[in-house]
Amino acid sequence: MPDLRRTALVAALLAPLALAGCGGDEKVGPKPDLPTTPVARWNPCDVLDAAFVKAQFGIEATEHAGTPTKPECRFTPAEGSGEAVVSANYLLFPGTLDQAWKTMGQQVDADVRTPTVDQADDARVVVNATKDQLYVTGFVQNGDLIQKVDVVDPAPYDEKRVVRGVVATLTTLSSHAAQTGAGSDPS
Repeated sequence: MPDLRRTALVAALLAPLALAGCGGDEKVGPKPDLPTTPVARWNPCDVLDAAFVKAQFGIEATEHAGTPTKPECRFTPAEGSGEAVVSANYLLFPGTLDQAWKTMGQQVDADVRTPTVDQADDARVVVNATKDQLYVTGFVQNGDLIQKVDVVDPAPYDEKRVVRGVVATLTTLSSHAAQTGAGSDPS
């Protein structure tokens, strides 16, 4: 019998809540048609390809460009080759690269460089050379568009070539962004 009383009590407490959702005479309009899958606004692979990666980094790589709704721009070498992996992506940020930079939490002693990149508002390259691998990350800003290039190269590596390649990649991405108006205010 206690279960029946508990059930009645719960039903009595929930009834007003269920009725509170009823809107009386107010009419609710139809649901708007929303896109089911958002289309990406940008893919760095629109301007990068395996030939570019070969010329800049000296690696034979396969391009992975993703799909229109989930862009990915990654260049991978043959498995076991010991060559670098190169990837590029972006984010839209309504501030400056300097403002975004402050949120990234870079270490005080990080090797951060500020290359000059044509047609860019700002650029940064972070180099982390360890005994086993070289990590180089570059950022370039054109308006609200901040593009990022990552290179991970196992030892033995050529730090100067990889940094030059990252800066060349940032320059190519910046030029393409400027030509297409990506990152600029559409109004």
